[in-house]
Amino acid sequence: MARNRQKDFNYVTGKKYDGMMGRCYRESDRSYKNYGAKNVRVSETWIKDINTFRVWIVSELSRIGISLEDFVANSRYFQLDRINPDGHYTPNNCRLTGMQHNSRNKRINSTQKYISAEGNTVIVGESTNYKEDLNKFTKIKAVK
Repeated sequence: MARNRQKDFNYVTGKKYDGMMGRCYRESDRSYKNYGAKNVRVSETWIKDINTFRVWIVSELSRIGISLEDFVANSRYFQLDRINPDGHYTPNNCRLTGMQHNSRNKRINSTQKYISAEGNTVIVGESTNYKEDLNKFTKIKAVK
């Protein structure tokens, strides 16, 4: 990865890492009540060294078939998802998912309809094909 791309990757993964840490450990974080207050914690390995988190991200991207460049360019569409929503942020309980998939993996689940850029109505979280989701949902708006 070129030097600037490495900086971009480090920035994006740093933001994901900071978000996870804030949800779990910063009482001032708006999501703390759903994570830290419910005793959701982060793997000691990830706490001790952010680079172990970055290595995990790279392996996840490989697993789901997304290049580092696509991840960096579209990072807002990827979220860190806990497979077991009552579990902790650990390498074995986390995965990278699209927003629509992650929105369905909650303690309280709500289904939302969206209109894709092509004008089709879709239900968020129906697909597990991340490349397809990325293409379908880059320009969506909520339907009330």
